[in-house]
Amino acid sequence: MNELTLRQLEYFVAVAETQSITKAAATSHVSQAAVSLALTELEKTLGVTLTIRRPAKGVVLTAEGRAILPEARAILDQTQQLADRASQVRKSLSGPLHIGCFRTLSMHVVPHLVEWFARHHPAVELIFDEDNAQDIQQKMLSGQLSACLIYEAQLEPGCRTVFVQDHRRQAIMSPQHPLAEFSEVSLAQLADFPAVLLSEQPALERTLNEFYSRSLDPKIAARTRSVQTVQNLVGRNFGYGVLMHASSSSPEGRPLITRNISDSIPRNALMLALPPGHTTAAVRALEACLQELPNT
Repeated sequence: MNELTLRQLEYFVAVAETQSITKAAATSHVSQAAVSLALTELEKTLGVTLTIRRPAKGVVLTAEGRAILPEARAILDQTQQLADRASQVRKSLSGPLHIGCFRTLSMHVVPHLVEWFARHHPAVELIFDEDNAQDIQQKMLSGQLSACLIYEAQLEPGCRTVFVQDHRRQAIMSPQHPLAEFSEVSLAQLADFPAVLLSEQPALERTLNEFYSRSLDPKIAARTRSVQTVQNLVGRNFGYGVLMHASSSSPEGRPLITRNISDSIPRNALMLALPPGHTTAAVRALEACLQELPNT
């Protein structure tokens, strides 16, 4: 048995509806010869005569042709429904999306991601792995995660990247801090007061190097891996902090203020790290989401 094709059924239905090979060819945007050949091949495949072709008088269906016509239409309708459903699937994403996030970034980006996907792609389940930058990138490169949110300075070899936002370290302090009266502060000014520093690497090393490169020795009162702990201690006026993101209050609810650092400090962009190869529709949606991320 020869192979039956959707194109043959399409031309057969067109001929049945127009009662003319010429009109069917025009409707289908093909030649008359293509329609005639398709009809002949369809009849050979099915083993029945479907049409009677009368020169100058058009085409009429045989009894067999009239019996098969509804089934041909149903198959074409089902095919169109399948194509429409595929289009809907492409537009309406679903399923899990595993995202790695550098732990100090989570509080700033995760709420936006969850809210954005709930609004645009509610069937997508976001699953976050919040850990250090090296570990989440290794998980991504081994196929456990689809993408990672990190800082540019943390990028591991073998990853593709998409720029998200530019960031620069800022000083945070209590409104009661002696330096709060200044609109911006220098590292030399900060070095005279107790510091509460984030101990995550490379953040700590980069912050300390900015002081040491200027022959300054910061007075470190505390180190912690938690941004929230830094903010709480700063909110209690235990010292100042140096962070990438601003906040108007600590988790305990105490007010915080942010001051730009007047010294020339390198920027450190927020990046979306991706594995080599094809970008999935879900990850493309993630990229679109991050383009709307508020800059803090």
